[in-house]
Amino acid sequence: KTNVERVGGTIEVDSREGAGTTMRVRIPLTLAIVPALVVSVADERYAIPQVHLMELIRVEGDMNSVAITTAAEAVLLRYRGGLLPLIDLARVLEIPGADPDRAPTRPIAVVQADGVMFGIRVDAIESSQEIVVKSLGDPLRQIPVFA
Repeated sequence: KTNVERVGGTIEVDSREGAGTTMRVRIPLTLAIVPALVVSVADERYAIPQVHLMELIRVEGDMNSVAITTAAEAVLLRYRGGLLPLIDLARVLEIPGADPDRAPTRPIAVVQADGVMFGIRVDAIESSQEIVVKSLGDPLRQIPVFA
């Protein structure tokens, strides 16, 4: 386990009585080319791996629109009959010059990662590109908002 974590990997064990045990070992590639959706917030660009992208949607209005609600201080997106957590990238990353309270129609990328589906609200969809991904290394691996 220590060696897998040292290279940035994870080990997950899921046991269910009567069904068995599943062990999932994830070991990152040191360098990979990944298809990604490039989005922007303010003047900053970010990439979302397309393997995690479920759908792109647009919601009319601001964070108080009928498609967006709050519960227990969490912002939620009404999506296909259910509710998904909604992350405003400008707020989470505290991007200088971004105004997360602006009201125009903004796109939302519905993504699924590690079995969790959620929405990411951005300013614009820029393009689809193949990007080179390299492991961050130990000092940056501990920062939760970078991947």
